[in-house]
Amino acid sequence: MTELLYWLVLLIAVLVILALLARYNLWRLPRPRAWPRLLMYHSIRPTDTSAGIVMDVQRFAWQVDWMASRGARFVTVSQLLAATDPRGMVAITFDDGYADNYQYAWPVLRRHGAPATVYLAPEIEGIERLSPAMIRELQADGWEFGAHTISHCHLPSTSAEKAQAEITASRRAVETLTGQPCRSFAYPFGKYRPEHVDMVREAGFESAVTTRKTILPLARVNRFELPRLSMVGQMNRFEFWLTFSRGRYRV
Repeated sequence: MTELLYWLVLLIAVLVILALLARYNLWRLPRPRAWPRLLMYHSIRPTDTSAGIVMDVQRFAWQVDWMASRGARFVTVSQLLAATDPRGMVAITFDDGYADNYQYAWPVLRRHGAPATVYLAPEIEGIERLSPAMIRELQADGWEFGAHTISHCHLPSTSAEKAQAEITASRRAVETLTGQPCRSFAYPFGKYRPEHVDMVREAGFESAVTTRKTILPLARVNRFELPRLSMVGQMNRFEFWLTFSRGRYRV
């Protein structure tokens, strides 16, 4: 009976370990801390009901504090790409242009002198958007503003003519809002095809970010397909650590 119990406990332990390895990327080797990280956020709100693209401000603040305590060098995407020594750099990005980036994310980042890059879709519907006055304040504090098409369209299901118009017009619209060159682009939903990469380059952008979840040295990435780490609203501290160190926390 004792031997049977031993084997039963051992079997349960093995199953638990396998379940953890299947759920979490503990088996992935950590990426060098010197390699830069690009992080993707969306909406930051004062709520404890984080889910999907919405993250509560307390969770966001802990993540920024954690990175700062480990020597993160916070930069915009364009600053990262222009750096001669990108070791330890972290580029925090926000997609869509939520007003809460100004209301709740900015005070957290300002404590650490950390800028961010916001990808604006100037005519996106269904969200409270950053106002021109908010954009000017953030820009004065060192934030960068990129483009995310005009209406946040799904490029692969959009005609070539309309996709080109959305990409080109979004750059002009962002430059009108900021009075500064718009250098970077984000593919809506992270969905695109090779021809869209060409359109972004031809529109005059210098870089573009994706939703590909990996960590690589800049020398090994295409500047028009930059990977980013997805910051999911409900991720706990362990999951954040796994994502920051390995690129993603789940398989």
